[in-house]
Amino acid sequence: MPEWSFFGSEIPSAEIVFFCQIVEIYIIICTSLYNLSAGSEPANLWITLLSSCVGYLLPSPALKLKRRDVLPDSSQ
Repeated sequence: MPEWSFFGSEIPSAEIVFFCQIVEIYIIICTSLYNLSAGSEPANLWITLLSSCVGYLLPSPALKLKRRDVLPDSSQ
């Protein structure tokens, strides 16, 4: 995995990209909330940006299924 020099230390590039994306998403969320509360037009744009970013940040729901160990039939 490639590493980048960041403030004098070596950090995996995937971590830097991840944190930059998260910061950008929070900026979009804050801007959308501000523009919706200020009544800026078009409201549909800000609602769409806000819901898309929140949906991106939330984890995908998943069921955790319990796995039962099935023993092979030893009667054969």
